[in-house]
Amino acid sequence: MLCNNNIVKQNWINPLIQLNGMITVIVQKIGIPIYLQVKAYILDRIKTGYYKTGDKLPAERQLSEQLGISRNTVSAAYKELLLEGILDSEQGRGTFVREQTADITTVGADVAGSRLERALKVIDTAMTQVVELGFTVEQFATITAIRAKERELATRQLRVAVVEGTREYGERFIDQLGQVANARFESVTLSDLTTGVVRTEFLAACDLVITTLDHQSVVVEILGNSTKLMAVATTPNLEAVIKLARLPVGSEVAVIAKTQGYIDALKQLLAKIGCNNVKLTPCIGEDREQIRSGIANFNVVITAWDLQNVVRQVASATQDVITFYYEIDQGSLQQVASRLVAETDKAKE
Repeated sequence: MLCNNNIVKQNWINPLIQLNGMITVIVQKIGIPIYLQVKAYILDRIKTGYYKTGDKLPAERQLSEQLGISRNTVSAAYKELLLEGILDSEQGRGTFVREQTADITTVGADVAGSRLERALKVIDTAMTQVVELGFTVEQFATITAIRAKERELATRQLRVAVVEGTREYGERFIDQLGQVANARFESVTLSDLTTGVVRTEFLAACDLVITTLDHQSVVVEILGNSTKLMAVATTPNLEAVIKLARLPVGSEVAVIAKTQGYIDALKQLLAKIGCNNVKLTPCIGEDREQIRSGIANFNVVITAWDLQNVVRQVASATQDVITFYYEIDQGSLQQVASRLVAETDKAKE
């Protein structure tokens, strides 16, 4: 039974669709583009082994009819997966799961396939040009290694403020950013900025200020139209959203977080997807025994990303633990990595 059936009738969420024994759901009003949900659905089926290397996927028209969405939406999802080397297309035969050269369950694993191939072409072109200048292949490799190390060391000196509404989301973003660059990331909450706990001068002293599209206007009011400001796109954890959408009306759920801000943000999301009748019981803090006691009488537990390990350790086998967080999308992560490289160039000037 889904939360708030009346809203289901208003088409905020497509009916549950059963495909070959598996259930998926398309959520329409949470800010996640539908094509990304379709992409996540296909990736999940590959990760779980439902689709194996060489398996043929449904035709675009067939999948669009099954999911009750447009064919263009399915096409957009397929195109992204083709570009990332997850799928392969054969003219007249269809779309197939490609053999993976990396673990698609890890962050940045879309380096596999076509992106890796394109990177190798860039390297090959550069190698040819350097050899034409009179260097050997071995010297090219040495020069490249030295240059990469110089860039890495320069990036470590950059100071980057990550401005987010809640401490929990900010820490998740910093963990993601740390996987594409080794800069000095510092988490700043909007409330710290608006109350003066963190002064505007701190942001002005940073090499880069990253915030989300949702909070961009607020940060602009504080910082001004600075060239240091960069807004990134974020999406909630789709798997968690689907689980939340399926909670029965009247469910009582424990929520483990470090701050009240996380609880407030979660309530806003539940209202957005129509789960107003879910009762949240907050447990704020990081103490292990406090968490154990706080979740003891609940079948469902929602936890912030950075507390999930503790929660899973103290939870029983019968409790459903839902880790909810927002994360920066891969496109924005790549843009941040490129921007940081550009900032190292400025520092040398």
